[in-house]
Amino acid sequence: MRFDTPRWGQIEVDDAKILHFATGLAGFPDCSRFLVMDHDRDTPLKWLQGVDRPELAFLIIEPEQIMPSYEVDVPEQILKNLGWGDDIKPADVAVFVILNVSGEELTANLRAPIIVNIANRNAFQLILDGADVPLRYPVGPNV
Repeated sequence: MRFDTPRWGQIEVDDAKILHFATGLAGFPDCSRFLVMDHDRDTPLKWLQGVDRPELAFLIIEPEQIMPSYEVDVPEQILKNLGWGDDIKPADVAVFVILNVSGEELTANLRAPIIVNIANRNAFQLILDGADVPLRYPVGPNV
């Protein structure tokens, strides 16, 4: 599949690499297909590039890169919707959080992680309740 993006021009991608969000992302329920792209080989940053709306691209990172103690308790029904049974292994799961840039400040939204079933490429943005999970967690300059 080929599509044009404002940021990178034309991208060609194997359909098997596209993530499928059955309910879209928060604020973008009509966007169900995204691609994870490397930002740079020397950084853990990645891009979540919209396929349905190519003008959408979110800077993302695996949360352990910025907060090693970060854990997500995913409800059983969501795990089933993503295609997992009782035999989930850590290698079957990818978790990302969206980064926000405001001026010179870089923060991570730890309250809305993206959960990915690596085997079937199904994904879901989980919205966590509770003020104990930061919406704007400061990210250091070493990322």
